[in-house]
Amino acid sequence: MTINWAERANQGQKSLTYFYASTNPTQLLNNVYPFEDDQENAVFNYWWLAHTVDVKVDAYLRTGNQLDLAEAEAVYDYNKTRNHGSLIHDYYDDMLWNALAALRLYTLTAKAVYLEDALTVWQDHVDTGWNEICGGGFAWRKPQMDYKNTPVNAPFIILSNRLYRILGERKYLDWSYKTFDWLTNVLVREDGFVEDGINRQGDGQIDHQWQFTYNQGVYIGACLAFYEITKDYQYVRLANQNAQTTIKLLSDGKIFKEEGEGGDEGLFKGIFYRYFADLAAITHDQSQQQFIEAGAEILVTNGLKDQHLLMGMDWYHPTVGKIPFSAQLSGIMILEMMAKLTK
Repeated sequence: MTINWAERANQGQKSLTYFYASTNPTQLLNNVYPFEDDQENAVFNYWWLAHTVDVKVDAYLRTGNQLDLAEAEAVYDYNKTRNHGSLIHDYYDDMLWNALAALRLYTLTAKAVYLEDALTVWQDHVDTGWNEICGGGFAWRKPQMDYKNTPVNAPFIILSNRLYRILGERKYLDWSYKTFDWLTNVLVREDGFVEDGINRQGDGQIDHQWQFTYNQGVYIGACLAFYEITKDYQYVRLANQNAQTTIKLLSDGKIFKEEGEGGDEGLFKGIFYRYFADLAAITHDQSQQQFIEAGAEILVTNGLKDQHLLMGMDWYHPTVGKIPFSAQLSGIMILEMMAKLTK
């Protein structure tokens, strides 16, 4: 049976509101489904909302419906307002996801505020986030400046390269190369796999045990951001090598293994699929699209609930227990990527 992926993406988008919309005007989306207690919303998941903006932008790019763009802007405004009217935060990676979302909105609306927000985040990283501990690199969060990881440094590269493409100022590209060199030398293995971070416990050690799809996705995104500027195919080869290793190590050939019980981990594979789909669009490698499609087919087969899609951590089985809306976002991402690849 041929699946209409645009229809499935629409179904996924509607399901986010259906399962997670909050009756509390200060909340927007509940952190979990089913929602039973106000304590379940105690954590402000600032970076999940950045990806909510992204999936709404995905919908707009697919449909051309101004209501989808308006939703993306409304989520962005809510998130920024709740974060005290700014994108500045203790966590450098959380800021970057919001800056990347802001830049996507800027390219669609030309509203100066979005570019200004992205530039504010970029400058804050340069002014406060880089130091020479572990040979350089950006810190993960402001209270822990000696811990460096991929979730900050790779998205910084993506943001810098996109700013360079928009503004043409060499400083963005210079910082991007500098950061990529550090990441390559410290956290990228010979087989292309990217380690999570170094010096988390102040011992100079790399966290080899933390093997996440998230890190591989942002590394692929960083490589492709360089390719978009330079047209140097070496960056596509690096992305390909990483993708092949990632699928071999972290999947069963169809979908990725579970990476946690919920929370932030719910977003990890969605981020991989986002950038991996960009790679597949460049290489036209059918096996890459087939891998994405296999995961999406399993997801929609097991995620049907109340004529909607409830998409949890384990795509092989119908969802049980508390499902974070981060996991729902990953499901929407793979559906939007399939819709984009098959349009």
